[in-house]
Amino acid sequence: MKPPSPLPLPYPLLSRRHFLLLSTTACLAILTSNCVQQKPASESTSLDPKTASWDQILAAAKGTTVNWAMWGGSDKTNAYADQWVANQLKSQYDVTVNRVPLNDTVEAVNKVVGEVQAGQTKGGGIDLIWINGENFRTMKQGNLLFGPFRDKLPSNQYYDANNAAVNSDFGLPIEGYSAPYTGSYYVMAADSAKVQQLPKTFEELLIWTKANPGRFAYVAPPQFDGSRFLLTALYGVTGGYEQYTGAEFNETLWNEKSPQMFDYLKELEPYLWRKGETYPPTQSRLQELFANGEIWIMPVFVSNVAEGLANGQFPKTTQAFTMPGISLNDPSFTAIPINAANPAGAMILANILSSPEGQLQKFKPDVWGDPPLLDTSKAPSDLQAEFAKVEAGYGIPLQELITSTVPVVNAEYTTRLEKTWEEQIAG
Repeated sequence: MKPPSPLPLPYPLLSRRHFLLLSTTACLAILTSNCVQQKPASESTSLDPKTASWDQILAAAKGTTVNWAMWGGSDKTNAYADQWVANQLKSQYDVTVNRVPLNDTVEAVNKVVGEVQAGQTKGGGIDLIWINGENFRTMKQGNLLFGPFRDKLPSNQYYDANNAAVNSDFGLPIEGYSAPYTGSYYVMAADSAKVQQLPKTFEELLIWTKANPGRFAYVAPPQFDGSRFLLTALYGVTGGYEQYTGAEFNETLWNEKSPQMFDYLKELEPYLWRKGETYPPTQSRLQELFANGEIWIMPVFVSNVAEGLANGQFPKTTQAFTMPGISLNDPSFTAIPINAANPAGAMILANILSSPEGQLQKFKPDVWGDPPLLDTSKAPSDLQAEFAKVEAGYGIPLQELITSTVPVVNAEYTTRLEKTWEEQIAG
């Protein structure tokens, strides 16, 4: 692949406030301190994903270390990477995984940008990145990704070729430059002992909240979960997500529709927890309010519902539910930087993560709880039974999640939502 043209810093698409742009120097210092010396692998660094066979990829990676940059804010996801994934990689392929923890994925993006700008087109410090959204868009549009490689992965056979959730990322076609990693569904949860009629639209939610003041809350944006609530509100108040689809942000549409959504939030605010005078600062705090009965309905990622039920944090009467056409299907992926020192090792790691075994392991609530992205009907029959067993412990059927949730659209909508929320609601 032709080396990418140098990119100016700061790169424009990295301006979103909750993906703060760190200086390249700072990112290099943070990440370099976490990287380990890697066995030289000349075959790996010159690997051509278009022509290499899987056997050649395995041979090139044997005995090497792969540096995996991933958000490190969850003990569960860190343990999944350090234990099950690391064991599989080492025992099956003699490859060592070095987890490079990030506060935010943009740190890894900035590191790659800095390396490439400095002329380091090979031997970079990151081999694989857990990524989605604007960070993937930045790297793909900046010609900063190795590939396309996904078709080389044996795990690719287990994914539905017609499933938009695994073939596009925030409306941007993936085209083989990332591999599926984890499903993530942003839904609602209610204590069914206290909520007899579940609201299925934002109009019904407003009616319910007015009738039950103080019993609903959402996380303050720009915290990630709060920003996701704003996007669902945009969909739910202004007529659905379809109008926002497409690779580009629609300024005219935004100017027309967004005032409706913020008028709704202003009407909702006096009936929120603590009358909207303060908002839960984190999802953990929101879940504490739900667990102790201060609120009865909350927006939440379904994996948190599964975990809360499994560990006894939430009442047994907790029920996860979707707002059809509004709740979010928010998957994430893994991608390889164009200057990765060990793309062969990265491809093997990406394959493990997207394999039926990897998807099943992280699906278990006591491991992580994030649903699979693969088509479970394509998995081996014994694993299909295991997927069904795990799903039975969820608060919502997986098939209902898949059919009633909708994609996340161009990240600029979320950026605008956060900014306007701080101006009109928080301000």
